[in-house]
Amino acid sequence: MCHNHRMNHLTPFLILGACGMLGRATASLLGEKATALTFADLDITDPVAVAAALSRHRAATLINCAAATDVDRCQTDHAYANAGNVDGPQCLAEACAKRGIRMVHVSTDFVFDGTKRAPYTEEDEPAPLGYYGLSKLRGEAAVRELLPEALVVRTSWVYGPVGPTSSNFPLKVLEWTRRPGPLRVAVDQLGSPTYAPHLAEGILELVRAGATGLFHLAGEGCASRWEFAREVLAAPRLTATDFAVEVLPAHAADFPAPAPRPLFSCLDCGKAARLGVTLPPWQDGVALYLAGLFREEDPAVDTWGENTPAGCAPARGAPTADPGEMKGKGTTA
Repeated sequence: MCHNHRMNHLTPFLILGACGMLGRATASLLGEKATALTFADLDITDPVAVAAALSRHRAATLINCAAATDVDRCQTDHAYANAGNVDGPQCLAEACAKRGIRMVHVSTDFVFDGTKRAPYTEEDEPAPLGYYGLSKLRGEAAVRELLPEALVVRTSWVYGPVGPTSSNFPLKVLEWTRRPGPLRVAVDQLGSPTYAPHLAEGILELVRAGATGLFHLAGEGCASRWEFAREVLAAPRLTATDFAVEVLPAHAADFPAPAPRPLFSCLDCGKAARLGVTLPPWQDGVALYLAGLFREEDPAVDTWGENTPAGCAPARGAPTADPGEMKGKGTTA
């Protein structure tokens, strides 16, 4: 359980973006060792507010999980994208550099264009397709320029217990099964599905190992959206229920969206592995996530319980469609 963020105290870690999937997972792992702040607690683009928060909480390490993650909104609302993904990280890096605070910044596989057909390494040249990826790349650059000893972690296709304003792919798949007809999912869009609690553990292992610079960290393996959906629906609890539906392969181009997505964004995590840090196979994360969901007997419930960070309401809700997936016979989106 997190500390009351209004108190003045010393904790080893300060987590930003506490209501998101990764922020929640990290706060849950660290418990009393961390102070977790939400967007409502701290405007990361405000230098005065950031300085006050760092002085008040006096953490040795800041983990920035806060970001503008609505890919389609980023494509058209550049102010939204820049605030969360460029200006905010830059402001945090400047403040951490002045105070000697270690910073961990989380980035994305969307910095790549998806034209490669082998997992991307840290040495591969970024070439984002859309403004979301571009803004995240600019944020990376700002952090690394201002704070060369920062740890920047790129990840891929993150899912986990959701916050009040977010969803994830497995929840969407379960929601779509309630509609008539087979489930059509993109077979030509590939990434590395990553369970948020596994990612949080890996990031903390990198911190303990003294890692600095750029690292890729994601669920082991590579999967298409179609394979991901089939793995979700293959869970024993689901196969004999209303969730047992046909999953048909489709193409990402069948589901146009305002923002382009890379068709291939699997990550090579060999650099982290050489430090002894690896995440479990992506299928293991799916199994753990579904087990947590069905402990609550509700496929759309947040299972964090008392570990929910202060200021984050347990989340329920109906997920909405995303490019690359659609339910219904003979339909394209």
